[in-house]
Amino acid sequence: MAVCNTGTAIQYAAMLSYQHSYHAGNHADVLKHIILGDLVAGMQKKTSPLFLFDAFASRGIYDLRSPEALKNREFDTGIGQLWHLRHQPKPEGAERWFKLIGANNTGGGFQHFPGSTSLFASMLRETDRLAACDLHPQEFNMLRHSFNSSRRLALHKRDAFEALGALLPPKENRGLVFIDPSYEDKNEYKKVARAIAGVYPRFRTGTYVIWYPLLPAGRHNDLFRELKRSGIRKILRLELDCHNCFPDMQMFGSGLLIINPPWHAQKAIKASLNWISDSLTEGKAQSCFNWLVPE
Repeated sequence: MAVCNTGTAIQYAAMLSYQHSYHAGNHADVLKHIILGDLVAGMQKKTSPLFLFDAFASRGIYDLRSPEALKNREFDTGIGQLWHLRHQPKPEGAERWFKLIGANNTGGGFQHFPGSTSLFASMLRETDRLAACDLHPQEFNMLRHSFNSSRRLALHKRDAFEALGALLPPKENRGLVFIDPSYEDKNEYKKVARAIAGVYPRFRTGTYVIWYPLLPAGRHNDLFRELKRSGIRKILRLELDCHNCFPDMQMFGSGLLIINPPWHAQKAIKASLNWISDSLTEGKAQSCFNWLVPE
């Protein structure tokens, strides 16, 4: 019989209890998906093949009319705030995001909300590959229902941290690794940083994107400290602090750390971040675009 210590058991239980459907479409998803699209588009300015890795894929497409999504209606802080702007001028990243949502809702509206796996899959070129992982049984079943495995898209029911070591480096010389765990276990901030530090020496040419929430406890600083200690250079920090704009949510903002951000994407990222900040909270949010660790 396998035996695990109490800490491991708690981490495993937290991982399998989390379902993103309760949070889909919120302000953090807006930031994640628009910026991810800008990054992939920037990397695709080169013709060489690209490997995309969605380490915490969840179900890929979310029903915002489901009981889970409607429980707290977090989508009202994100896509619900922005949908009326879909026909107005906007940066390329936001335009791409609205088109993806529209493609998943042929009858109009935004009931079917595409997640990161859906975004990546929609941007694959013939020479690109995508791997998406999730260990939660229900989430993985929904992921498999939404997407079919193929030569260019591989679905893995496995632990994301184990998969990092198994799937990296890819056969392609270039790739984007997206990591956005639930952080329900407070130790996960350090765990993410240490996992990246472990695989980075084997895949130095990769672009790593780490999402983190802004919560009152401020534990994202543990992530920052660990990454600074790792010796990894060229880490860009994007952050959106919504202050008290959404008082019913404990999470008041979120951020992305981008290791090796493609130069071709940085102008588009700045434009998207400014648009999100201005549009989501009518200019009340604060955004930052700076280097956590310079080159």
